[in-house]
Amino acid sequence: MSLFLDKNENPFDLPGDVKKHVLEKIAHLPFNRYPDPDYTALREKLSAYCGFPADLIVPGNGGDEILWMAFSSFVKRGDAVLAFSPTFSEYYRLADLFGAELHTVPADLEGGEPRFDHAHFLQKMSALKPSLVLIDSPNNPTGQAHPLSFIGEAAALCESTIVIDEAYGEFSKRDWLSSMRGNTLPENVVVLKTLSKAWGLAGIRLGYAVCGKRMAGRLNNARAPFNINILSRTAAETVLDNAESLFERIESFRTIRDDFVRKVNGIPGWKAFSSEANFVLVKAPLPRSVIDTGKIHCKFPPLSQESEDSTCWIRVSIGTQEDMNAVAVFFSTIQRR
Repeated sequence: MSLFLDKNENPFDLPGDVKKHVLEKIAHLPFNRYPDPDYTALREKLSAYCGFPADLIVPGNGGDEILWMAFSSFVKRGDAVLAFSPTFSEYYRLADLFGAELHTVPADLEGGEPRFDHAHFLQKMSALKPSLVLIDSPNNPTGQAHPLSFIGEAAALCESTIVIDEAYGEFSKRDWLSSMRGNTLPENVVVLKTLSKAWGLAGIRLGYAVCGKRMAGRLNNARAPFNINILSRTAAETVLDNAESLFERIESFRTIRDDFVRKVNGIPGWKAFSSEANFVLVKAPLPRSVIDTGKIHCKFPPLSQESEDSTCWIRVSIGTQEDMNAVAVFFSTIQRR
């Protein structure tokens, strides 16, 4: 039996009672009518959850559409975009699509834990003056969360638009948006959030941006009319009314993740990095060809420190406890061959 741990999905479906409630509400929807183009009720529920005004929230068809809105609003052909490396592959795709050049500040992956040069990033941002700055925290694929002080400083010093991508923020012990509750977000900030990861709603495609006032207006201008269908909207609203189920599962998720890190680090020659997300970056003392057997479907991020002959990097999405026990046993087994 194959395990699919390559897309950073939540392995747990909605609790049965919540899913039943969603389906009951959907059954009574008028399918012949367009949704409210302003998504007033949805934005109010998101506002109650995240603690920021509803008029500063922009809904998207997944976090990917929020990123598309940002690129289409602020990036022109020939512009510079700045991010860390490694990072989310969609940043590269969108930069290429919009004819921009993605500049990166590489992390050091050779020490005990990935190290990001935050001072260098701020210096490069000042010198390069990019049209768009992208900071994913926790970072994909390392799972590392950037210091809140660095994110705040980057937002304050950025002269253009900055996207703080917190798609995995709920899995972390700290996230920048929560730290800003009670404060006004800087005008140039877009914080990307999603219901795909911690909420376990990847299939309904619902992301959102929490913005500085000027940014909310710009993103709404780029947003397609009726970009969220009535099925996704209703599912999201119902789940947001049952948020306690999310928080109950996150603690058990962290326990499974951290236990997997310990087990992998107990295998001679293997290194699993600590993570604040729902995935773990692993450095294997074996080439990819040995690991890529079809039994365990993981992501192999293209990192420069990888050797085709002797080592490879693996990003493993966190599944159930049984899934992760099986992955650890699999790694241990191929190590002994």
